[in-house]
Amino acid sequence: MNITRNIAAEFEFVSNITYERPFYDMQLDVEFTSETGIKLTVPAFWDGGNIFKARFALPEQGGWRYKTVCCHGSDGANESLHQCGEITVLDYEGELDIYKRGHVKTESGTRYFMYGDGSPFFYLGDTHWNMPAEEYDSAGEHARGIETASHFQYIIDKRVQQCFTVYQSEPISAKYDLRKGFTEEVLAGFRDLDRRFAYIAQKGLVHANAMLVFANELALYLSDYPDSYLELLCRYWVARYSAYPVLWTMAQEVDCDFYFYRGDQKIWDAKTNPWKKVAEWTHNYDPYKRPLTAHQMCATVDNPIGVCCSTSSFRELKGHGWYGVQWSPSLNNKPDFRLARDYWEHGQGKVTVNYEGRYDYLWTKHFGARVQGWTAYLNGMYGYGYGAADIWLYKSNYDMDTTSNDGVEEIAPADKQTTWGESVEFETALQLGNMRVFFEKFAWQRLVPRFDDAAWCGIASAYYSLATIDNELYVAYFYNKSSETGALRGLRGSYSKHWYNPRANEYSTEEIIDCDGEYIIENKPDIDDWVLILKKINHTDIRCDRHTGHSQY
Repeated sequence: MNITRNIAAEFEFVSNITYERPFYDMQLDVEFTSETGIKLTVPAFWDGGNIFKARFALPEQGGWRYKTVCCHGSDGANESLHQCGEITVLDYEGELDIYKRGHVKTESGTRYFMYGDGSPFFYLGDTHWNMPAEEYDSAGEHARGIETASHFQYIIDKRVQQCFTVYQSEPISAKYDLRKGFTEEVLAGFRDLDRRFAYIAQKGLVHANAMLVFANELALYLSDYPDSYLELLCRYWVARYSAYPVLWTMAQEVDCDFYFYRGDQKIWDAKTNPWKKVAEWTHNYDPYKRPLTAHQMCATVDNPIGVCCSTSSFRELKGHGWYGVQWSPSLNNKPDFRLARDYWEHGQGKVTVNYEGRYDYLWTKHFGARVQGWTAYLNGMYGYGYGAADIWLYKSNYDMDTTSNDGVEEIAPADKQTTWGESVEFETALQLGNMRVFFEKFAWQRLVPRFDDAAWCGIASAYYSLATIDNELYVAYFYNKSSETGALRGLRGSYSKHWYNPRANEYSTEEIIDCDGEYIIENKPDIDDWVLILKKINHTDIRCDRHTGHSQY
């Protein structure tokens, strides 16, 4: 059997014994061993009748051996499931980075996601909490004139074109009910998810997916999910989906415990939160040890109901490798640098992503959604999850009949009625894709946020975010609705200077400036948001090719 490196492949096994409760009674593993000694134990999953499947992705080309193992408590005498053989893994020859470079990982002390080969992965996500409700075989009633055979595929294709790299999902509206046990009836829902996971992977996106059910399912119906059953469900989810390029995100806002009440009754606390068990079991069964987090509540250092990295109840769990932050930085003031600094200084060197913020045309408009991306990357959160009306939560009525205000603009109920056929064409997504291209022209992963450190900046009234690579490269984003700026400090020597327009994706003409400690910035070109770039001249490590987009650091 020949397969391709890093691409999900599948074995099917047919049992000659029929089990009354196959999900519970037969747990099958497949053990893979490469010529170089890599070992992977991949859990198989029951897929109806007498069929068991193993879905796997092998990370190294060359020869591999495999054998099946019936796990403890299963029917070890079932000879029909005892199989072994050899596989040849061929190199991937396509153009998708996630397969050329290898699936995304984290490493201790590294603040950004990496491909398998160690090169930096730029996280730009699109939010789909109601993924299973998105029409797969039609355009659906919200297409607004877009002609497509698949609403689901259309948006993915569009986001790939716009340079997005991550698809963020929850299993809201999943077409199964797990409360009454795992039977043939739930399999149709998992097969529906299969084709969605497969298409996301086919297009080269990483899938940051929440596990199994919506967060409050375990608060409302915890008695229907005893530990023995919940553990098997975690194993099953890993078996079906870990072979794809995925990140595990547990469930929405379960760090710190948003859904732990049923009415006035407290169901769990930070210590007894069942989603922590889900995280542990997921990590234990995952043969690839995909990066794992729990979606956090609104981030704040002041609000005791919210959470920051210092108060995360998941941070010490084995396998926890990144923070999925929910942060909506102020649009009519400077960012809360205390919060960003908390993640930078106390986040254990883990990856931090601004995973959820204000959604475009729900709680903000294009300006606010754009600010969130730039503010994240320049404050040490090396990832941003964008969301737009009728895409972030398809066919939602949530907060649709109120007028919201983001501090700069009002978002009226009429604005919130925007359907996916319109919002998928928002200029913001294209601008955020351009933001990715901007950052990838230099070694963005080396940027250090300078927050409000007076040694690096003297900016009194402007709203800004600043990051530098030592004193060799300065990137300052100004978003105050005036032309005011401020001063940058620590500069020594000659620098090339550009203004970058993040709305139009245009650079100003290069200027050369000489600095001896402090540079007083002139006014912005206008009152909209702008990015100032200063690059030290005559430094062998500092070259930026704006035409090819290749980093020269």
